[in-house]
Amino acid sequence: MVNELNLSLIEGRLTRDPELIFTKNGNQLCKFDIAVNFNCKTDDKVYSEVSFITVNTWRKIAEVCSQYLKKGSKVRVRGRIKQDSWTDNEGKKKNKIHIEASNVDFLGSPKKEEQSFKEVIA
Repeated sequence: MVNELNLSLIEGRLTRDPELIFTKNGNQLCKFDIAVNFNCKTDDKVYSEVSFITVNTWRKIAEVCSQYLKKGSKVRVRGRIKQDSWTDNEGKKKNKIHIEASNVDFLGSPKKEEQSFKEVIA
């Protein structure tokens, strides 16, 4: 089977501190949300919109992100888009799209120099 292209590259600031959890298998998972701003100009009007995107990181990247990132940190994230589906307690189907990160660049932390942490997804 051939995989189709699924690649996302976003840059923004964390809207909350990262959350580090451990799966049943003992794998580290770090979740955080980032705000991505988009500005455009049509005629003489400037429009601005913000998208809020959840990012999941795993293993060593998760550990490092949970240690060094804080609310307001600026990051660049590369990864794949993933959709989770489930049924809530009321029987309604729910969906959420997030990014499974393979690379996180630390860009704007005032106390840290630019750093990059990569992981190969098998």
